[in-house]
Amino acid sequence: MQWKDEYSVGVAEIDEQHKGVIELFTVIDTAIDNREGWSDVFFKLEQLREHARFHFALEESLMRMHDYLKHAEHVDLHKHFLGKLDQLQMTTLSRQVTMNTINYLSNWYAEHMKTQDLDFVRYIVDTGKVNLTHLPAA
Repeated sequence: MQWKDEYSVGVAEIDEQHKGVIELFTVIDTAIDNREGWSDVFFKLEQLREHARFHFALEESLMRMHDYLKHAEHVDLHKHFLGKLDQLQMTTLSRQVTMNTINYLSNWYAEHMKTQDLDFVRYIVDTGKVNLTHLPAA
């Protein structure tokens, strides 16, 4: 998975964290392609989970601070992602993780950035609570 301008939400801190998650997907893709052992894949997934948790906590704090109307719905989406990631990590204990599974998560994340995260950022910008640091993708 590679960063694309269409993933940008226009707030540097959020975009940088999104890039970090995407970089970890790339690391995991490479590990699977190279047929690294289950423990290597397991710990790379753990890095992804910790980075995603930190990022989601930041977003959810901003949502609470700015009374984002779709806060609960967005949090449920984050929980879904983390739940799938937990399942995937447990899978590494019993069998090899496939690219199909990683692709599901990376596609979910890409769509999430382009829709729900962009919607949230537009809300806090439109209400005058945050300024864009750069223009997001159209």
